[in-house]
Amino acid sequence: MIRPRVPGDLAACVSVLRAVHEGDGYPANWPDDPEGWLTPTGMIQAWVATDGDEITGHVVLRGADPALPEADGLVARLFVAAHARGSVALAGGSVAHARGSVAPAGSPTALAGGPTTLAGGSTVHAEGPTTTAGGSAPHVGGSAVHAGGSGAATEAGGSEGRVRQGAAAGLMAAVEREAARRGLRLGLDVTDSRRRAMAFYERAGWRRVASARMDWPDTDGRPALLHYYLR
Repeated sequence: MIRPRVPGDLAACVSVLRAVHEGDGYPANWPDDPEGWLTPTGMIQAWVATDGDEITGHVVLRGADPALPEADGLVARLFVAAHARGSVALAGGSVAHARGSVAPAGSPTALAGGPTTLAGGSTVHAEGPTTTAGGSAPHVGGSAVHAGGSGAATEAGGSEGRVRQGAAAGLMAAVEREAARRGLRLGLDVTDSRRRAMAFYERAGWRRVASARMDWPDTDGRPALLHYYLR
């Protein structure tokens, strides 16, 4: 399930973040105050992905950043635990697998390699067969996104690009739905070292609009190159 984050989730989110940092290098530099890092200035809302009682992923919608004036809101702090990679079931009973195109349940696969449209207009390009329950396309029909089976796919900056269409896409859909409700145009930023994350965003329809060199180091120790994206 993907649901709004509550204060009691923070300790578990930090534990997942630590594992992602150690396994995938995100964030590039471990924050002195990880709970504060997960609650950035201007945060509008945060969501978590869960598998039963376990938190497996996280994302934040935050306010505008002067570095990207075209955007009214930013997607931030998106990560999903590596061990929770798999498929995600969306509200309404549909299932979006890590590798998949879209086909109604019980029918031959359709749209192989084509896009899946989520709430708020986001598009996820699939790589294999995906079945949607009841014949409907994947969508977010309520306040929660439900995860079936093992739960989530890897975080957008994770190590396996081929499994990024599950919880990461569901978390993005939650952000995009709230942004659409508020009338916000979304942006995000990502370091150049996170090439799989960049590919994930670009497959979902994000467009790179600017890049800038930062005064803090990336995972290779050199000043980070930050890329800015808009929907």
